[in-house]
Amino acid sequence: MLLAKCEATEQINKLEQITMKIEEERPHAKKSAQTAEPEVVFESKVYDFGELGIKEKGECEFRFKNVGEGLLKIGKIKATCGCTIPQLSKKEYRFNEEGTIKVKYSGQSKPGSIVKHIFVSTNDKENSRVMLTIKAKIVQQIEVTPQKLQLSWDKENAGITGITIRSKDGGVFSIKDFSASKDVIRAEFEPNAVASEFALKPRVDMEKLKECRRGKVKINLTHPHPKCSYVTIPYEVPAKFQFQPGRIILHNAEPNKPQTIEILVTNTNGKTFEIESICSKRGYIEAISQQPDNNNIRLKLQITPPTIKAKARHFSDDLFIKIKNDEKLTISCSGFYHRKLFKNEPTG
Repeated sequence: MLLAKCEATEQINKLEQITMKIEEERPHAKKSAQTAEPEVVFESKVYDFGELGIKEKGECEFRFKNVGEGLLKIGKIKATCGCTIPQLSKKEYRFNEEGTIKVKYSGQSKPGSIVKHIFVSTNDKENSRVMLTIKAKIVQQIEVTPQKLQLSWDKENAGITGITIRSKDGGVFSIKDFSASKDVIRAEFEPNAVASEFALKPRVDMEKLKECRRGKVKINLTHPHPKCSYVTIPYEVPAKFQFQPGRIILHNAEPNKPQTIEILVTNTNGKTFEIESICSKRGYIEAISQQPDNNNIRLKLQITPPTIKAKARHFSDDLFIKIKNDEKLTISCSGFYHRKLFKNEPTG
């Protein structure tokens, strides 16, 4: 019986020692859980698309892993431009858990090298802001010459001598359609012809050009590359006539009290011209005189502000100037009544 009692005492002592050891380890375990930190590691921080066509879209992925014992939290993911869209399905990752940031790139309209950045915020103290990079070289499989049409009023056919379309990769194609803004420019072509290069002889409608001085030419193609189904060429012709100033602005106007101003009408081609007629839309503006000045005409105008209606603080009008044997010009006028006319108005 004495032996049994000794064995029981020994077992109790062992249990007490184990309990004390557990109690000693508990604060250490609690402390370790509190100090566990996340650590984010990306498989790669740079993705190179290589060559992309004009406006060709691309998609890529950036894989990462939490190798730290703490919970990894992904915060804001911000791209440097709207053409790059990052996506992430979840924001928290435990130890050894992996994630993927998917990125969509919407493409660029001009050839050249591009570099875009994406910034990822995390609770990893050593990597609180991770920069990801996508690269690409935008190449144009179709080469167009010229890339922009700078038209002229003085030159034959507005200065257009031709348009060349060439396949840079040697692939053959056909021209399906040729169009331009307001039908200003036209060109004949053989839709059944197949080649790697075409030379077009466009014709400019000078009368339509007066109504649409800026626009673009669009040529639809059958090139095998999916991003080469068409090419566009912007065109522009400078205004034949200009105003100085470009807009009439009248300050401190008073109803029915005329003011006199001067404007200069200039022919940008350096040629003399005549004014056939002058009138205004609402009748507030009247031409008093016109004086030739080299290749310009100096106009003296009288502006009579109308009676104030419905407490309006400003008025407007348009002046129409018809150039003899040429276009009709318009210059806008804005007038602002003197502040003293509204002093007694209630402020509430």
